[in-house]
Amino acid sequence: MNYRHFLFVFLLIGASTVLQAETLVVFGDDSYSPVVHLKDGKPAGVLPAVLARAELLTGDTYVVKLSPWKRAYALAVRAEGGVLGVSFNQERAKNFDFSKPIFDDDIQIVTLKSNSFAFGKLEDLKGKVIGGVLGASYGDEVDQAIAEGLFTVERDVGQSGRLRKLLAGRLDAAFIGNGNAGFLGVVDSVAELRAHRNEFSVLPKPLARDPLHLAFSKAMNKRDALARFDAALEKLKKNGQLQSTIAAAMQ
Repeated sequence: MNYRHFLFVFLLIGASTVLQAETLVVFGDDSYSPVVHLKDGKPAGVLPAVLARAELLTGDTYVVKLSPWKRAYALAVRAEGGVLGVSFNQERAKNFDFSKPIFDDDIQIVTLKSNSFAFGKLEDLKGKVIGGVLGASYGDEVDQAIAEGLFTVERDVGQSGRLRKLLAGRLDAAFIGNGNAGFLGVVDSVAELRAHRNEFSVLPKPLARDPLHLAFSKAMNKRDALARFDAALEKLKKNGQLQSTIAAAMQ
């Protein structure tokens, strides 16, 4: 291959990458630290950090807009953009195309030490009132148990308020995301909760391990963009940059 031919092929490949690249609006939760949240008015956390790293490989630009989860999800349902940090279930799969899992989110069950209980299976939650996120899915099995009335979930928009309700005796337990690190982050962020830290108990077994995804309404036809993202994610896994990005964002 001579130099001119090589240069032509190089420019052609570059032009193809530019033509396929898109600017993609992505909605997400504004208060789900350390996975995704607002910090000084800007998107922060694990998932925005992964998107920023993936941009360098996909050529796409991800414009992340955060708000309370119920609003973020509703905007995605209306096909006004994608949604970041969404759990997969069969009902959502009817309307959304999903990326491969980005981050595994352990959903912890938090109680008061004075009112704790053993948890090994969903039946152990029978009759209890538990705080959870407005509009969230906890996976098909848990969602079905809630729908069938095995236990009641009082929905809200923030984890700190949920733990305050638990302290006040208004809940039997609270679902708190992001594993033990997520629980400690919520407690440390509010003086009232810090003062009562020793009154909480995180049950040893999580409610669920919840893989979080990037997704777009099928009406948006963004399967090519998701394929580029998945390829970038796979490359980041293989070279270790996904793990290092997540670790840095969790600090």
